[in-house]
Amino acid sequence: MKKILCVVGFVVLAAQIPLWGYDTSPSTLQVVPEVIWAAATGGGTWVTDIQITNLGSTAISIVLWFDTAAVPGTPVLIGPIAAGNSAKYSNILATMDALDQTARVYYGNVGALIMFEVSETGLMQVQAQTVNGNYGKTFPGLNVVAGNTVAQGRPMMIQGLIRNATYRTSVGVYNPVAISFTVRFTIINATNGTVGAYFERTLGAFGFSSFNPFVQAGITTGDYDNCYLYVEVTAGGTFDQAPLLYGSIANNYTNDTYALMAKQYTTGTTAAPAPPIR
Repeated sequence: MKKILCVVGFVVLAAQIPLWGYDTSPSTLQVVPEVIWAAATGGGTWVTDIQITNLGSTAISIVLWFDTAAVPGTPVLIGPIAAGNSAKYSNILATMDALDQTARVYYGNVGALIMFEVSETGLMQVQAQTVNGNYGKTFPGLNVVAGNTVAQGRPMMIQGLIRNATYRTSVGVYNPVAISFTVRFTIINATNGTVGAYFERTLGAFGFSSFNPFVQAGITTGDYDNCYLYVEVTAGGTFDQAPLLYGSIANNYTNDTYALMAKQYTTGTTAAPAPPIR
């Protein structure tokens, strides 16, 4: 039976983004930019399992929102998780579906999962694993900080884009705050040339979008490898309040999938520190 949940403090997601010491520090708020519960094209069902580790000194409870391209999330409460313990939720969207009192549909959807620790003091780390039988990929929970987000004047890149008979590429972008953004995407090849045409997505509050970047760039035939996606915000937001990105490639024959991480894009000639001598 589904349970009723009343949560005070949802405005926290819209009004502020906490700052942590490092991009990968445990935090009170984390986002998994892609979770899914849907039938796979090649058979079977894709589901996302979530592991949450409580690194605080007291038990924590967590509010979840599942935001898709069509429907914003409704709050669902899970926990408590004891201090120092880890909890694993197999098929997190089915778990949320069982707890959500609303008519929200979870099956057949893909979107982003935002997690907020209720007391605003408990620290957690999150890990996601999306699986379909023997195939799958992993992705970490991300903190909404400058190192993990794209903003005006701070572009990002996703390497490893492929389009050929064997592999297809998927990319997603998620807006974790109540501010609109316009995000521009450009595919770059191995010799620094543009593949197809750039394209844009406008994301409203808590907006999510996923797509094949080659199709959106007008590329529907031909073989493309050794490419990356250049991503920039052209309108909206601030330096700290900005969208998160993810990418993946999938095998067209087996449906096996591989995660692609977004990274900061910086050009210049500053030399990196020399490695230690062994």
